[in-house]
Amino acid sequence: MLRVILRRLGWVLVTLAAVATFTFFLTFLLPQDVARTIAGDKVSEAEVERVRQELGLNDSPAIQYVRYMGRVARLDFGYSFVNRQPVGEIIAERLPRTISLAAVAIIFQLVVGIGLGLATAARANGVLDRTTLSWAVLMISLPTFWLGLILLYVFAFELGWFPLGGADSFSAIVLPAITLGIAGAAWYSRVVRQAASETLASDFVKELRAKGLPRRTILFKHVLRASLSPVLTMMAIDFGFFLGGAVLVETVYAWPGLGLTSYQAIETGDTPLLMACVIVGSAFVLILNLAADLVRTVIDPRVRLG
Repeated sequence: MLRVILRRLGWVLVTLAAVATFTFFLTFLLPQDVARTIAGDKVSEAEVERVRQELGLNDSPAIQYVRYMGRVARLDFGYSFVNRQPVGEIIAERLPRTISLAAVAIIFQLVVGIGLGLATAARANGVLDRTTLSWAVLMISLPTFWLGLILLYVFAFELGWFPLGGADSFSAIVLPAITLGIAGAAWYSRVVRQAASETLASDFVKELRAKGLPRRTILFKHVLRASLSPVLTMMAIDFGFFLGGAVLVETVYAWPGLGLTSYQAIETGDTPLLMACVIVGSAFVLILNLAADLVRTVIDPRVRLG
């Protein structure tokens, strides 16, 4: 097991190096003069050239790449062009906001998705099952930003139940979390419903019923455990994606997390900040995916790490 974990961690590092490489060379395609962005529009060309020389922008791309990868290996992402402060400080300031939003969204997905999945599996092809299927298809199909705007207009602007944006109170997290998690909750409900239905039809469950175990005990103790394995992997991917920056949701609700930071970095051409957001988001996806696989081996002994 330890050998497998170390090998997977090695691939995580290789993948992150590839992501850092891709984001670095992608910046050369952006129509932006980094030195001009830092120096400002009103300074002379001599001043712009001085900034370019200080940053090493006159060096060849290969030299710049080696220098950049060396900094990334030390977790040094440089300075933000716009905020005029180390990128690491900005990430450390914004990341907790995204973590809290992602955590609440994941809890919403799990509670709603697993609850509906078990309920519809227990009453397959009933009214609740058909209604949930229609709801799931609708939620998965709706654009996230559109749903966010609708919820914001109805519950924040018209009814005034929640703030219009920001993160100044706990209630401010409710609408962004629902917007972020509702499609996942719909998808989880169908995945759990499928897994639970297969488990309910298995010989193992038939034996438990023959022994006289209550239906509720079978459903919540045995069927639920067997149905969690696929959800855990999906949850890790979702959580990593949320931490990487749910750009549209955070932008709609002005939630000061990595997603809004990424959007602002794109809008202002702040490439060091944007590249750091991409790398941090990728790291969370990869690491949480590995963690989910490890948890799956504990919950379901049939699962083996490859």
